[in-house]
This record gives sequence, C-alpha cells and structure tokens, in this order.
Amino acid sequence: MKYSRFPTGVLSVLLLAGCGSSASPFEATQAAGDSSLENPDNVRVWAVSLSAFAIYGHAYEPVAIADGERTFPDPACPATVDDGTTLTAEGGCTDLAGVQRVGKLTVKRSANGDRAVTFDGYGSLKDGEPSDVRDGEAHVRRIDDTHHAFSVKLVHESGMRHTIDYEGQVEGGYDTRTVWSGSGTVVREGFFPPVGSVEVNTSAEVVDDALCSGQPASGNTTVHNDANETAVVTYDGDVDCDDAHAATYTLNGDPKGPITGITCAASPGRRGPAGSLLLGLSLLAACRGARRLGRRRLEK
Repeated sequence: MKYSRFPTGVLSVLLLAGCGSSASPFEATQAAGDSSLENPDNVRVWAVSLSAFAIYGHAYEPVAIADGERTFPDPACPATVDDGTTLTAEGGCTDLAGVQRVGKLTVKRSANGDRAVTFDGYGSLKDGEPSDVRDGEAHVRRIDDTHHAFSVKLVHESGMRHTIDYEGQVEGGYDTRTVWSGSGTVVREGFFPPVGSVEVNTSAEVVDDALCSGQPASGNTTVHNDANETAVVTYDGDVDCDDAHAATYTLNGDPKGPITGITCAASPGRRGPAGSLLLGLSLLAACRGARRLGRRRLEK
C-alpha cells in the first residue's frame, strides 16, 4: 500500500482552539472565572471535548495518514518519509495554504495492526504562536477484529492548553455502529472557562449514522471536577435525534433536563459565535469521518 502525506484537515478543525495562554492552573482559573458545573455551558464544553470518541480524535488523523486514508494537500510540507514500517513527518516549512508547520510526527506500524503515534512539538503555528501543537503519544492496539484499545497521553496547545491522560476502547465492525468507552484525567488551562482538572468517564457512547448523524445515539459521559461536582450527560440520539443535538444531564444526582450542542466530536477551545459556527460545520464531518475510520480499522 502506498502511504500518503498528512494534512491538518479534520483533526485541526475537530479540536478548535481559542486565544493562547501560558498561565498556571491557579492563574488560569482566576482569569477564566466561573468553571462550576452549575453552568451548563461548562458541562457542554467538557462533555463534548472529553468523550471517548472525542479523545480518540487526537489519534485519528495520524493513524489515517499511516493507513493511507488521508493525503497532504502540499506534497512538500511537511516533509514525509515512509519506510513501510514507520511514517515520519517533519515541519520547519510553510505549506501552500500558508500554514507554518513545526515539529515532528512518527507513526510506527506493527504487523498485528497496532499503531504507535509520537508527537514532538508537532503541528502548526499562527503568528508565531501554537495554534495546533502536540507533545506526547497515542497508541491504538488491536484486540480482535472488532475490538481495539487506545491510549492518549499528550499536551495539546491550541490557545488553551490540555494535558490528557486517557485510556479507552472501541467496538464495532465495517458495516455496524461503533461503541466507545474510556476514562482518564484532563487539565485545561487558559483564559476561557471551564478550566481546571477533571476526571472523565464515557460508557457505551454509540456513534451510528443510521440512527443519528452528528450526535451520539446512546451511552453517557461523566465529568467530575476538583470542586466535587459531578455531571452526567446521557446521550439520546436513538430516540430523539434533533438539530439542536440535545441530551439530558444530571448534576450531583439531580436531574437538570435537556442540554443542547452535545455532538459526537470535540472542541475544547473558545466558545462564541465564530467558534460555534466553525464547530457546527465541522462536527458532522468529523463524526462521519471518525466512524468511517473505525470501520476501516476494525475490519483489518
């Protein structure tokens, strides 16, 4: 198989970002204001960006590149070398779209279907500042033909800083739905709420275009913060697939009713009209794209 070059594409849009900050967690909390889960906007940001499906988004494009599922729009930038076992992409250049590429990415393939991704300051800059840069690792491990495990341990700089330590799994086949589960911790720093450290857990998040395209069909994601607040978002696309991407949620066990904007992809960045528009345009494509990847990977 011929392996092609890698674009920023889906993953860059999938994980949209806001204005940058190098603040400490305490400073960021002060700047960001109220990060309480009493605020449904904060619940929405955490739940959408930290579901198992969303966390896998960090590994999605590198694995797709290594498997020949995506191509670079610019064949010269980043510079790519592939010896059949390891794909390497390096920045230090500006591509045809004017994006400044930096750092290094490697994807090692194993004969059993495993993939090991290493990010070394890899991504893109805007005005000399990180707009989509990662340091760390992601792994996808084949368990059987319809079951894969994955882990993501990295720092993502996208205006906001996200430190992720997560392990999950996906089940499904080529012509079936995919089911995502996992748990881990994420620290979010910057000047846009919510910030701080949370523990997250996703149980049986079903992504199935046949049932509902753009939002999870069923399952739930739990978010627990340092203030000892626990929000549980329950997906209901299988019974109520709507344009508002609504779900239901509880806070510390108390029902809070519906919450909108609960999609099956992630944007741990800035909220606001521009970000919301870009997110809305990107999420359906990201949801469908990741499901196709799950199908292709799981049939191998």
